[in-house]
Amino acid sequence: MIRKVFAVAGVLAVFGLGAWLAGWFYQRQAEEVSRSQSVVLLEKVEKVCKLVTVEGNFTELYDESNIRKFTVYLPLPTTWSFSKQAILQVTGRVLVGYDMEGVNISLDSTRKQLLIRNLPEPEILAIDHQVQYKNLDESFFNSFTPEDYTRLNQNAKEVMRRKAEESGLMQEARQQGNQLLDVIRFMAESVGWTAVVEEPSGLRRPLD
Repeated sequence: MIRKVFAVAGVLAVFGLGAWLAGWFYQRQAEEVSRSQSVVLLEKVEKVCKLVTVEGNFTELYDESNIRKFTVYLPLPTTWSFSKQAILQVTGRVLVGYDMEGVNISLDSTRKQLLIRNLPEPEILAIDHQVQYKNLDESFFNSFTPEDYTRLNQNAKEVMRRKAEESGLMQEARQQGNQLLDVIRFMAESVGWTAVVEEPSGLRRPLD
């Protein structure tokens, strides 16, 4: 009878030890997976400090053509021309604003000044565009390649960039930025301080 009790106790002990080892191994595996996912997530996170003040929407037709010539010299010089043409409709959204990563703001308690350094100029922060091919006309000896489609997409994006630069988006973004500076100036003056912009030369000028 005692032997049976010890046998049962031994089986339960082995079973309990196996369950504990399985649980420990599973928990360790889960922790490793979680840690691995955290590392991957951390690698995908990038520090960004950008202020979008203006958004513009554009639609443009983009036309590009190419002619390839072949010359055969036998029996007489003869030249054939093979053309290809692409007409694209480019629609997209252009975000204009300020890259604030280099801006430095500090306090001069002696002079009661809020110091702002490295104020950036407005720039195009992002271009989100879509391309719709309206017409693709190609020849047997001059057809579109995957590299052509990549280049057309890049050129369409540059068209969108040029249109944004030629528009009044930059000036509007600058005006919006000045309004934000006015808010900072007002907040500083409301507590008896002065908002000051420090030039690269070290010269300080109050915000107008």
